[in-house]
Amino acid sequence: MEKLIEIIKHFVIPFFFILSLSLIVILLLKRIYYQYNLPYRHQIIRKSEIFLTEITLSKPDKNTLKYKIAKFKSEIPIHKTWCKEMLICDMIRMKSNLKGKTAKNILLIYKELDLNHYSASLIRDFRKYKKCEGIYHFQALGYKPGISILKNYLFHRNKIIRSNANIAYLALSKGDWQAVDKLRIKNSIITTIKVMDVLHSEKIPQPKQLDLWIQAKNPTILKLAVMTMVFYNYRNKAAEIIKLLHHEDKALKIDAITAIQDLFLIEAEDEILALFYNEPIEIQLEMLEALAEIGSKKTIDFLKIEIPKQEVKDLKLKMVCSLDSLDSEALNALGKKDSDTQKMINHNRKLEL
Repeated sequence: MEKLIEIIKHFVIPFFFILSLSLIVILLLKRIYYQYNLPYRHQIIRKSEIFLTEITLSKPDKNTLKYKIAKFKSEIPIHKTWCKEMLICDMIRMKSNLKGKTAKNILLIYKELDLNHYSASLIRDFRKYKKCEGIYHFQALGYKPGISILKNYLFHRNKIIRSNANIAYLALSKGDWQAVDKLRIKNSIITTIKVMDVLHSEKIPQPKQLDLWIQAKNPTILKLAVMTMVFYNYRNKAAEIIKLLHHEDKALKIDAITAIQDLFLIEAEDEILALFYNEPIEIQLEMLEALAEIGSKKTIDFLKIEIPKQEVKDLKLKMVCSLDSLDSEALNALGKKDSDTQKMINHNRKLEL
């Protein structure tokens, strides 16, 4: 025991002390070096901004552009990682605000500076966050030759990498999504938001597989199908959307109700009225919102009966709002018979002013 204590005292403790001291010195030196080079970095950043702005405003021909890129490349430390990262960030920012030939010039600069190879090396990196960074570069800059690399990650075992690769592939291929059946339920919200953003920003044609998506069993794919149908105002699968009112997934059921409202599926009225009292209040409120848009005399008659006897305040107020949208005169008649209903009518109409 004494020998062990001696070893710890004379070897282990000094070793860790020296190691800690060395790490502190290294960190301090790195910080000093960074601060020393900061003015130079700012100078390069400024040069990059001026160069990209000049290209954007002057719109040179291809040969002149290549000459200017070669000259610019010789004036910056393009071999440095921080320089590559800075340039790509600037290009992504500028491309998001540009269209047409000018946007293509940004892509040409990206390739002429060999930054596409840097992005590809990030995708091939073993670190997950680096892979995702490289995938984002291809997507944000619209680098279509990157499709061949992205194909290798469409079915990746890591769900985050797989999701990002598929979103980028969807954007670059203008609608092809090969791994839609591999989507995970836990990522449904994030994935659908990303997909809808791509569909909007890239103006992608309606996916050919849409009719198949609505027949899937995976709630994530069904959610994506419903949202995509709303986006493209696609009403050919109204029956399948209405069928989702019976689905056990509450979030998906709400999406279906929203789709019924947005697509104005009046054929869903009978089904909603039949299911109304089988659902929790959260779903009932969504149903009333939809009925305010698609409701007919059936809904009006239903509300005229239900409003006077409804005891749940939130539900009654939503019923008042729905009937006001469909038949304000019928609602006025109810208000004359019940002071509580009249207060809700006044409240609702005051909010609308």
